[in-house]
Amino acid sequence: MNESIHNPTIPLWVDITFTVFVLAWIFITISALVAIVRTDFDRSGGKVWWSALVIAVPVLGALVWLLFGRPPRDSRSRT
Repeated sequence: MNESIHNPTIPLWVDITFTVFVLAWIFITISALVAIVRTDFDRSGGKVWWSALVIAVPVLGALVWLLFGRPPRDSRSRT
């Protein structure tokens, strides 16, 4: 009854790598959603469609928004 608590099915490096990827995914998704909410759209329903894309296609939707969806810097409001 003196067994160690070692789990041979999942190596520790796999568990740590998975945790890092999940935390990065959460950070990117929240960053994209905050950026969408803070952006002023001229088109009706733009925020809703972008938010739905970010949530429906988790990593790819957020990266597409962060790379291509944001308006150019010149048209953003300065605060």
